[in-house]
Amino acid sequence: MKQLNNIKQLNTGSLINNIKPRSLIISMSFTLLILTPVLIVKPNILLAERFFPGTGLIEIILLVIYAGWLSQVMINAKNISNIRTKYWFFFSVVFFTQFALGLFVNDNFLMTGELHLPIPALIVAAPVYRGEGFFMPILLISTLALGGPAWCSSFCYIGSWDNLASLKRRPKKVNRKQTIIIRYLMIVLVVLVALILRYAGASLTVVIFFALAFGLFGVFIMLYFSRKLGYMLHCTTYCPVGGVVTLLSKLYPVRMKIDLDTCTSCNICTTHCKYDALSSDDIKSGKAGWNCTLCGDCITSCHASSISFSFFGMKKDVWEIYMAIIVGLHAAFLALARL
Repeated sequence: MKQLNNIKQLNTGSLINNIKPRSLIISMSFTLLILTPVLIVKPNILLAERFFPGTGLIEIILLVIYAGWLSQVMINAKNISNIRTKYWFFFSVVFFTQFALGLFVNDNFLMTGELHLPIPALIVAAPVYRGEGFFMPILLISTLALGGPAWCSSFCYIGSWDNLASLKRRPKKVNRKQTIIIRYLMIVLVVLVALILRYAGASLTVVIFFALAFGLFGVFIMLYFSRKLGYMLHCTTYCPVGGVVTLLSKLYPVRMKIDLDTCTSCNICTTHCKYDALSSDDIKSGKAGWNCTLCGDCITSCHASSISFSFFGMKKDVWEIYMAIIVGLHAAFLALARL
């Protein structure tokens, strides 16, 4: 838990002296552009409006300020992983606190007022089983369109747990071909089980049992295998949503690139990647592996500053702009009522 208690690496004074206006404007604007239409069209989606009508604008202003602050912390951080881990975990805590409050205190904390199990696999399985209810898949695709694979490194409420479980150890080598095959077989398996349960007319009790069993086994994978391997096995192999995200994110135009002219092949960056997206072969090829989530952890680990993000071949300021967008999305998601 050391990394979670070490957010003092940037003090307020140094942050003020290193303000990056571009990322500040982008992150704040992104948060504002996402939440303002929500306030106008359907204000009750905002948590503040549900309990204190008329306060949605105040909540938005506070989150816009938060987005601006966090973007500067991220851009100036000497260890991106340290900051990303914290704000991702913060989002997960907010998500599950709301879920618990909606379950045991007041169902206004839930977006629909109805109980939905917080298991990512259900984003794939639930619409297949029900034959309707495509809100979460649409939300997922919309998020991928804006932030690419960052769903798996900044927004997934369960993924943060897998990240924490893998933090204490350096990643051990795994068979990438096998994990990728298993990952996509999991998508097929989850869809098949959902179809079988649907056409077999399984009761809600049976469906909930399967969902809980799947979710609990995923937690076991995190606590045992991810912790032992120092590698996010749940997110990169077991979770079907992770597989969907990886596939669809290949359409996203931002890429991680390695400048082979300045790279010293020290391989330090490989010890910072929890997604098995940076092997020695990947470094030699000058680009990240299949599972890259654009988390950016490798950027500050590189002593030669050889790692950068590119957008259709352009590299200048891409990392700063991309991080500002992700932070803006993160801040906006904090305001929304959960399923």
